[in-house]
Amino acid sequence: AARKVDDDLNRAIDIYLKAHPDLDEIEREKVCSVMDALKLSYDARVHASQNKRLPVQIVLHALYYDQLKLRSGDDDRSMPDAATTRSQLQTDVSLVKENEVLRTELLKMKMYVSDLQKNQATSSKVVVAPKKPKFFSSVSKTLGKLNPFKHGSKDTLNIDDGEVEVTKPRRRRFSIS
Repeated sequence: AARKVDDDLNRAIDIYLKAHPDLDEIEREKVCSVMDALKLSYDARVHASQNKRLPVQIVLHALYYDQLKLRSGDDDRSMPDAATTRSQLQTDVSLVKENEVLRTELLKMKMYVSDLQKNQATSSKVVVAPKKPKFFSSVSKTLGKLNPFKHGSKDTLNIDDGEVEVTKPRRRRFSIS
């Protein structure tokens, strides 16, 4: 008779959660706190373990109780008492929550590292700027371009703003015949 009442309570909670899908995790846990997975029938536990609307804690309770039943061979004499089972379930639930927190921290750290790598890549591109020519080297190059006698041309009229037009001298033979 007690299992029937708990199964009906489970069904009522499921209907309530189906009618209110916008409840957050804490509110769903409060609603499901009246349900005891240890008192559910096998079918109700299977339904609870597959129900996506129930909080993770209730699903874990149902799965853990089924696992204990399978290990014991369905023998009630070898079953641990309810207090031991509940404490083990609470430990399991706290471990699951801790794992979720660690996963989120790991994701945050991965994002932080990738941002640092992106920033380092962009900053290294900015730091490697082309070297500015020094004063003396730029002056000597400019003077070298202005030198009209460097490449064999003696014509100084064709110098345009540093551009030198090089004219090769003609090679002629001067014969005396």
